[in-house]
Amino acid sequence: MVNNMTSTIKVKMNASERYAKVTVSLRDDGELDVAIESDCDVVRGYAERLGGRITDMDVYNFQQSKINDDTVRGNLTATCLVPNAIYNAAFLELGMMTKSLAKKAGKNEVILDCSDEEQ
Repeated sequence: MVNNMTSTIKVKMNASERYAKVTVSLRDDGELDVAIESDCDVVRGYAERLGGRITDMDVYNFQQSKINDDTVRGNLTATCLVPNAIYNAAFLELGMMTKSLAKKAGKNEVILDCSDEEQ
């Protein structure tokens, strides 16, 4: 059974002109349901391999997490922000980050700063 709380993270990857929405819901049994919507075929493949469900250990243990498993990641690039979005949404669902802090912060950013290039 799934409770009615969910956490959603929206991902705009401007460099690849791709979008994704990650929604994580904490289940009554302690596992987490993960739904990923994206306009990227590679991300959709990743979502399929992830299987729609993770455990709290997938969130706590970064090195052994299903989220990072090479067979799950497949062709997902190292720069793709979707796995990080899963972690952020799961942190919110597990109470490891407060929703009030998330609302206050609004967004996290990766800024591609190329200002030191010759013009």
